[in-house]
Amino acid sequence: MRKIFGYIIGLATMLSVFAMIYVVAAIYDTGNKSIIEPFFFRTGLNAFIQTDMPRSLGEMGERKMRDWLIQKYVTEYFYVVPDAENVARRTNGNTAIISRMSAPNVARQWERGELIQIREMASNGVMRRVRVFNEIFKPAGSDYWHVDYELKTWYKPNDMDTAPVITRGTMYIKIQESGKVGQLYSNLEGVQKALLAGIDPAVVFMFRVLSVQFDGK
Repeated sequence: MRKIFGYIIGLATMLSVFAMIYVVAAIYDTGNKSIIEPFFFRTGLNAFIQTDMPRSLGEMGERKMRDWLIQKYVTEYFYVVPDAENVARRTNGNTAIISRMSAPNVARQWERGELIQIREMASNGVMRRVRVFNEIFKPAGSDYWHVDYELKTWYKPNDMDTAPVITRGTMYIKIQESGKVGQLYSNLEGVQKALLAGIDPAVVFMFRVLSVQFDGK
């Protein structure tokens, strides 16, 4: 009787050991399994979140393209990142977006004014972001587009407890009206060569700023 009882205890122990090994193996194997759950991003204007073909220039419309190019221009005019290389790229060759999107006098105005401040701020570790808000419009009888912008500036680098300084202003932009704003300057082959050369996509469209003014100036 004692032998039978010992046999049962031994068998139960073996089964328990095998059960524990199975559980441990199952848990270990779970870490190597991958579960794929398909999902779709919502279709958007941003190329990185599209699930369908990008929209054509005709579908976007001249007004939308003009507004985007104006927003791009205002952003380039003011933004600051604490990086000397960024300032250099914004003033040299194909990557000098303001000079490529502006008439020579407007580019000089930026270089002699805002660029000096941008260079100083960048060297001091300042970051500034730009946001265009409200509708972009041209008042009746005016040659200038009315653009409201907001600057959000962090003056202390690596200090997450410091709130940014927020300022707002209005920029008045006169753009070249000849041609169709938002259309490409050249054919597709020319655009591809420009992009491969490192040119910002914004400068391959028909858009040229002839004059920039601010409130009180």
